[in-house]
Amino acid sequence: MKKRHLKIFLFTAFGLGCLQICESQIKLSIALNSRPLPYLADWYKPINGQMIISYVPGQSTFDGNVKIKTTLLDFNGIVIANSTIGGANVYRLIMGVNLFSMGDALQLQNLVLMGSAQSLLQRTGRLMAGQYQLNVQIVNIQGDKIYAEQTRPFFVTSYQLPVLMQPANGATLDARIAQNIISFRWTNVVPAAEQGTRYRVQVFEVLAEQTDMQAYRSNRPLLDEEAIRGSNQFLWRSSLPMLDSTANNRFIWTVQTLDEKGEPLPSNDAFTQARSEPAVFTIYRKNASGPAEKK
Repeated sequence: MKKRHLKIFLFTAFGLGCLQICESQIKLSIALNSRPLPYLADWYKPINGQMIISYVPGQSTFDGNVKIKTTLLDFNGIVIANSTIGGANVYRLIMGVNLFSMGDALQLQNLVLMGSAQSLLQRTGRLMAGQYQLNVQIVNIQGDKIYAEQTRPFFVTSYQLPVLMQPANGATLDARIAQNIISFRWTNVVPAAEQGTRYRVQVFEVLAEQTDMQAYRSNRPLLDEEAIRGSNQFLWRSSLPMLDSTANNRFIWTVQTLDEKGEPLPSNDAFTQARSEPAVFTIYRKNASGPAEKK
């Protein structure tokens, strides 16, 4: 009996060893930056990480040709994008280590996005701020056999927009000074954007028949210029008739925070325009006889 059990054990061990020798071995390793560059078209850059496929050929009929199947999921695990097998590239693995960029893993040109993610990507080239998962499978040409699979989480950073400091909301400026120059100041965006930040200052005139927000949303800006790179202040030489008692004296202003490509940073702004909460200021002037006049 003991000899029989020994024979069964040896036969089983030999069979498993033979199977390992005969079957090809494919291992997948994804080193994804937890906060990759926000533009998906930039995922091929090394800063985003790397995908490694290790391949040990066996004595099977497998020829080393594989495809990559990609799935993007949100933080709830709901699928927001899938690659198509028909449009995926065919890769012929070589024995040993095969290196790929995260752009190869993402397959942006072969990725079918769904719902709001699709419209946002088409408009801005990136995903909404939040937490996501990248699932990658190494499959056969037909896509019906999975050789290896890994899932990695990543984040699209949400930035806290600057707070307007000067003129503060409700501030009143002296017309004699405002006639020549108005100084705008704001806090920096948080956290600091790795790729650089640009600030665009906008000032709107509030007409007599308008509310502040109506002017903000519908009027053309009197001022619409970028501050000097790296600066969070702007000096406006308006040349407006601030001392004219018949002129309007109410304004609303904001700062739009842009990335290095001139696109709005991902933020908690409901309109995805990265505009800070606006502030209203008025111009104070004296009439000819001396007493203060507020319009």
